[in-house]
Formats: sequence, C-alpha cells, structure tokens
Amino acid sequence: QYSLRIVTLFLSQDCFSMVNISWYGGASVHARILSWMSRFWTLMKTPLTSKKLSTYGIDGQQQYSLRIVTLFLSQDCFSMVNISWYGGASVHAPNWPINDANISMQPFTVSDLRDNPSGFGSVLERYFLGSSGVSVLVAPNIPLHVGMESRQQFCLQTPPSMERMPLQYTVCVGHNIRAVHQESMQQLSTARRELPNMDVLRLPFWKLLANVDSGAKLERELRTFSNRLKRHHLGEGVISLDEHSTALLASMDHSYLNSKKRTSKRQTRDLPFVKLLNISITLSPYLSVDSQQFQTSIQEGIEDYWLSLPSGPQGRPVPLLTQWKGKYSVKLNITNPEATNWFLDKVDSLHSHLGMEYVILEGGEGNPFEEQALRPPLAWVGDEYIRLLADLAGRIGENTIVTSGTRSRHKALFIRMSALQSDWSYSGLKGIILSLLHHSLLGYNFFIPDAVGGSLSAELVADDELFVRWLGIAAFLPVISFQTPPWVLNLTRLYIAKHHDFVIPLILKYAEEWQETGNPIYRPLWWLSPNDPITFTIDDEFLIGNEVLVAPVTEKGALQRDIYLPESDFQWQDTNNAQVFDGGTFLESYPVGLGDVAVFVRWRS
Repeated sequence: QYSLRIVTLFLSQDCFSMVNISWYGGASVHARILSWMSRFWTLMKTPLTSKKLSTYGIDGQQQYSLRIVTLFLSQDCFSMVNISWYGGASVHAPNWPINDANISMQPFTVSDLRDNPSGFGSVLERYFLGSSGVSVLVAPNIPLHVGMESRQQFCLQTPPSMERMPLQYTVCVGHNIRAVHQESMQQLSTARRELPNMDVLRLPFWKLLANVDSGAKLERELRTFSNRLKRHHLGEGVISLDEHSTALLASMDHSYLNSKKRTSKRQTRDLPFVKLLNISITLSPYLSVDSQQFQTSIQEGIEDYWLSLPSGPQGRPVPLLTQWKGKYSVKLNITNPEATNWFLDKVDSLHSHLGMEYVILEGGEGNPFEEQALRPPLAWVGDEYIRLLADLAGRIGENTIVTSGTRSRHKALFIRMSALQSDWSYSGLKGIILSLLHHSLLGYNFFIPDAVGGSLSAELVADDELFVRWLGIAAFLPVISFQTPPWVLNLTRLYIAKHHDFVIPLILKYAEEWQETGNPIYRPLWWLSPNDPITFTIDDEFLIGNEVLVAPVTEKGALQRDIYLPESDFQWQDTNNAQVFDGGTFLESYPVGLGDVAVFVRWRS
C-alpha cells in the first residue's frame, strides 16, 4: 500500500470530469470567514489533488492520502455606490472616475498594456481618492491584489498564503475631496519634489517612422525629415528615434570600428550630421540572447548582470529568459552596481557618437519572475524594478524620459504616456484627458503624450478631423508630440505658437506651486468646486491651475458641445470671443469650430 501526500499552495486547482462517471464521498469543502477590525480573513480549506494520480495503482485499486492545506487571505472592499473614486493605476481604456472599471482580481503591479490589455498600466500608486472626502493609502511593502466590480465596489486583497499577512492601509477623512487629497499627498511621500529640465516643454517631439534596415539608410531618412521640417517652417524640435533606430545607429558605429580598426588610428566614428540634430534615442534594460554582448557576458562569467535564478547552493546564476518585442531576451539586474555601470557606460558611448540630447528609457513594466509563476527574490517583489529604474534614469541625466512610474513622482523626470489608438474611443482621443487627469492627480505632472492622432497602430492618421481635434488638445499639454508627417501646416504652426506663448508660462507658474505644495498642475473641475457633485463625473474638461478651463471637442462630427463652468463665486471669459459667463452654470450646445478649442479664463467680477 502506497501513501501519496499532495501539498499544493497558492490556490492550485484540479478538476475531475463527471461525464459518464459517478462520484461518491470525498472530503468536505468549506470556507470560514472571520472579521476583526474590518479585516476579512478567509481561511480556505480545500482538498487538493494531482492530475497524475491515475498513473499510480495497486492491483487495480487506488488509495490516496490527502493533506488539507489552509490558505489565508485578507480582503477589504469599498463601495462605489453614490461615491466617485479616482486614482489607482492607468488602464487600457481609462475611466474618470474609475467607477465604471471592471477588472478581475490580480496583482497590483505595472504591466505593458500592449501585452496585457486587461492589466494595470504605466502609472500606478497605492492610492484611491473618494468624492465624499475620503482616501485610502495602502502600505508600500506588502503584496497587494486589486479588483474592481463596475459601479459596485473595488477590493484590496493580500495574495493567498499559508501565513497570515495583514492588509495594511490608512484611511484619511477630510471635509471635502480637495482637502483630503492635499493631505494624502503629504502622507504618500515626504521626499523633496524636484523639477525636471523645463526646456523640454519648448520643443515638440517628432516621432520618426523609418522602416529601414541599416544605419546608412536611417541617416538618409533623418536628413530628409530634418530638411522637410525646415522647409515647412515648423521650427526646432526633437526627432525621436525608437529602440530599433537607436540600435541601427549604434551598430553602424560598431561596424565601422570593426572594418577600420586595423587601418585607422581613430577609435570612434563621428556622425557629424546626426550630431547637428536634436534627437532622442530609446533604450531599454533588455538585451537579446542572440546579441554578442550577451554571449560575451556568459563567456566572462558575469551572468549576474541579468535577472537570474540560482542553479544551486554553489552554482552559477542562470539568467531568466523573457521576451521583449518578439525576441528572447534577458533583463538588466539593476541591483548589481557593475551592471548599472556597464549600462551607464553604454549611454555615455552613444552620447559621444550621436550627441543626443534626450534618452527615453522604456521597458520597466512587468515582472519576469511573476509572469512565469516564479517566486521572485525579495528585491524584485511587485514594482520594485520600476522604482529602481527611475533611480537609474536620474543618474543618466535631467533629459531622461521614462515610460512607467510608481513611487517616483517626486523625481526630476518626464514620463511618456502609453500609445493610443487612432480613433475617437476611450482608448484613443477620449482617453487623452482622462490620462492627463490621472497622471496629474497621482503627482506625475510632467508627461509627454502620445503622438497627435495616436501611434498604437504605427500608421499615419487618415482621419483629418481626428488629427485636428487631437492637435487642439495636445496644444494645452506639457509637450506636443507628432508622428511623421503632420503636414496640416498652418494649423500645426498656430498651435505650436499657442503652446509656446500661452500654455508654457502657465505650466511654469504652477510647476512652482506643485514643487512647494504638491498641488497638481492639471486639475479636474472639482478642484475649484469640491462640494459640487456635477464636477465629479466630468471627464472631457480640465483646468490648468486655478485660472484656465479647457473644453475640447471629443465627439466625431461635432461643432458644438455642452460646457460646465465651475465655482459660482467667479466668472469665466471665453478667450476666443471675450464673452463672460457666470460660474456654476451649463453652456448648452456651445459652438466650437473645427479649428477651435473652447478655452475660458477665470475672471473676478
């Protein structure tokens, strides 16, 4: 007689078919719920089995001994009925407030929404704000799962474990939503807030779409595009290269060295035309396993440059294989000082060859350990990688741009928003304002939006009306970003000038206020009317500071829209026609032409 003991942790599950077979007996299945100080401890006692049991038998009979394992989880839920909630994380199709979100319970960590559209996106904080004047701040050092049931509740939960892990959070209560948010921001971080390089505001970013396979061809594309910008008098800007284009230029220099090193004393090849351009390059902490650099690291025994698993008590680490942009890759171990120094040397080398002004550092999203159902080392639990990558970005310099953020809103960095679809949906144009409000509320005020018209499909925008309405919104954001080619020339020049003359001075003014107080630069309407329920659900208007209200058109074919002006103690003046309106009122079917954006300045009577 054999005794088979099965111990499976973390809610493993096996199923047995009841088709054409009758089942009897079995262990009882029950759950016991205990409440203590508003914590919900769920003790799940479940008989667990193995899918390979049928391979064991004695004389046609099978006998098993099952051990029941008790798993603990702690869960609290917060009602969304009659209260609007904000904060948390970016999502694929954002909501403002988040009440309409419907998200299954999952780890509350940043993922790449292109690979995981149902997950949590690029900007995430353990902070939720309610319109009744309440906020929830979850402790940063505990494993956390979050789920949302549309218009019903959102829930915080610790992952199932054999040990009781407390669900630690703080609840703040104030006399209104603005007051409690201001207090919560002080609780979230005591670090000194630093301004990034504000010169970034003054230059539009031009994404270069270059479908080429060599550095020489890319140089020609850069020359053609630069000349085109000059010919159309679109002013100075930053030509933004993706990771593939960056690699082409880097390999071009490498190829030159290999071919010339025996016949020339030069140690580098300058790219004089590229150096004359104002470019940004894109890097990531990933390295293809097919690259010579990775092979060299294995040969030299420096596997610990990459996130790795131990092969045994005395064995060498085994780099953890993952995928990045369709290629099998390894990811930089940024807790290893030698690995980070190697990466910084790589950036310095590229700067000497290319003379780039800006570095976009992408790829912080995701956790390769958790994605492969591996228990990560303590240093890599949750989103710790993103936080450390922000530190590394700060070491690169003040002109570094990141693509994800958590617990780094105080750092002197710009953050690039996620790519959007080229349509009128909440995954496209309608999502711009919602993302803007979400980023600013969580403290990420200095962001670079997606290219005008959306870049998720990597194709040029075919809808002229969509491009024009998108451009109207982008002109009021910190930076205007384009994807080649935006040749709606007169309107493009007009909005670039408006951004430079009207918007940038406002951002600079309220950036100082953010640095001193933590108040966001871009604000929802409830910031001025925190006791007005009408303002809690308006998702197509926003404030710059306390003095400018922007109400773009976000519906296809519309030449008018309803506009709500908050704060009954003030009046608002339309900057287009100088009309003055009382605050606290609706402007129904207000005309807004195709080339216009409704903009009001607060005017004290």
